[in-house]
Amino acid sequence: MRGAVPTPALSVLGLAVVEIWGAVPVGLALGLPPLLVWGLTIVGSMIGVGAVALAGDAARAWLVRRRGASTAAGHGRLYGIWVRYGVAGWGLVSPLVFAPAMGTAIAIVLGAPRRRLITWMGAGVVAWTSILVIVGDLGLRAIHFLS
Repeated sequence: MRGAVPTPALSVLGLAVVEIWGAVPVGLALGLPPLLVWGLTIVGSMIGVGAVALAGDAARAWLVRRRGASTAAGHGRLYGIWVRYGVAGWGLVSPLVFAPAMGTAIAIVLGAPRRRLITWMGAGVVAWTSILVIVGDLGLRAIHFLS
């Protein structure tokens, strides 16, 4: 069928909505070109980030109503990281530590401004996806070279 998106590409896109660490190796293992894996992973991750950011304000309000205002700010290790590095640091680091959508959810609960958060999460997603694709592709090339 002309113009149809192949199933491996859809698999990478769908997996990237949930997790970068899974999408990149799966895409490379399925034999997709690294640039396609890179693009699909970024698009999928940003779909997840955008969906969580759009629903985030309502989720934060629900959490504050249910658990109290102290849940959303002022306590714990994550809050300490948040205070120290802010939205930019969180957006750049959290895609490595958490799934991008999860990092977005945590930042929304901690009170991140949505627009800045999406911008910095995008930068983090691009950076970590680029690193993972490059390392994965070089690893596969080395394996093929040595075999």
